[in-house]
Amino acid sequence: MENVDNYGRGFNFLLISRAARSVALSFSAISYPLYLSAIGFSNVDVGLMAFLVILFTVLQTTLLGAIGDRIGYRATLFLGEIFPFASLMVLFFVSSGPLIYLSVIGGIGGGPGGLRGAFSPGTTAIVAKNYGDQASRIQKLGMITSVGAFFSTFGGVLVIMRQYVEFLYGSTGSYRFLFGISAVLVFISLVSLLFVTERKTQNVKKKLITKASRKHLGKVVIANAANGAGIGLSMPILSLWFKVMYPYATSTEIGIVFTASYLSTALGSFLASRMRMEGVKAGKIGAYGRMFQGLFMIPMAFSPFLWLAGIIYVFRMGIAGFGTPSRSSINVGGLKEGDYGAGSGIQASAARVAQTTSGSSGYLLDFYTPLPEVLGGIVQFAAGLIFYGLFVSRQTDGKKADTEKK
Repeated sequence: MENVDNYGRGFNFLLISRAARSVALSFSAISYPLYLSAIGFSNVDVGLMAFLVILFTVLQTTLLGAIGDRIGYRATLFLGEIFPFASLMVLFFVSSGPLIYLSVIGGIGGGPGGLRGAFSPGTTAIVAKNYGDQASRIQKLGMITSVGAFFSTFGGVLVIMRQYVEFLYGSTGSYRFLFGISAVLVFISLVSLLFVTERKTQNVKKKLITKASRKHLGKVVIANAANGAGIGLSMPILSLWFKVMYPYATSTEIGIVFTASYLSTALGSFLASRMRMEGVKAGKIGAYGRMFQGLFMIPMAFSPFLWLAGIIYVFRMGIAGFGTPSRSSINVGGLKEGDYGAGSGIQASAARVAQTTSGSSGYLLDFYTPLPEVLGGIVQFAAGLIFYGLFVSRQTDGKKADTEKK
């Protein structure tokens, strides 16, 4: 086996890419629904735009995942970065008319979160390919998520700064100016990916997914689809939800909430990267993390005060940061080499397809403001139970059976 240190320099460039990307996409994920609302889109229309963003991301993720197994995951990362760059350029130059709908091609919506910019098609696959054991993968994925989450805070800072930019460019013009800054950051991310290294293999793949990976892939698809349905209901228009739930809230105050949540996510991911987690322990952390993420959405939805809802959300995102590296490692760990790209792409696509529940979030928001967050939280809690049943219970039962035999 090749020395994993050979990929250290390339991994550093991957971290640089994730850092720049996270600043841009964290700002965009918060601001996109607010900007659409500012230029005249109704709550329902904003929800429908979120649906289109997710639908396009499904196609992109599935296609690039399959291509990555054949041409390399570094190339997949590079190709995937072109879409958000194009989308942000549209938002920078266009403020009305049919061209605004081209902004959905980049996947820049889909919900704010500290992990929003850390992962794109090929990220998990290239880590799995370069680093063979589960502990190393969790460590590297933890580094990616913690760096992505930490730099997402600067995206939150851009949201806070918008009120100062507004004096120069006006309300909608300030958003467009900052979308332009975000486009520059995505371009930096794109260039950094040219220096990422990837372990060479001689395998020529003929099938989309080999038989050896299908059973594991099916379980991950079920778990991810359940979670995606909850995320779709609660997250894509979350910044708009805060604005509707607390009409007195300014974009600066909303930006502060998300900035704090990104720091919390970064801390959770950093702690995960410092712990050695394998097997049942990793599965339990992933499952319980998803359950508690869902549970905390419910009291947040009924909070009478923005500051209280913000604290609950910040704590929830810390849990998300801690649990994600374990789940990501488990998701890719059951795939055979050569299936990492298509497998991780299909896994992500399952979550994204389920996130098309976002199309109903605008209607739910108009019907009863807490409803999208309550329903989303309940569904995500159930997704945690499903993950536990698929990846923890069976391992625990297997270990008990082995102990009894001995």
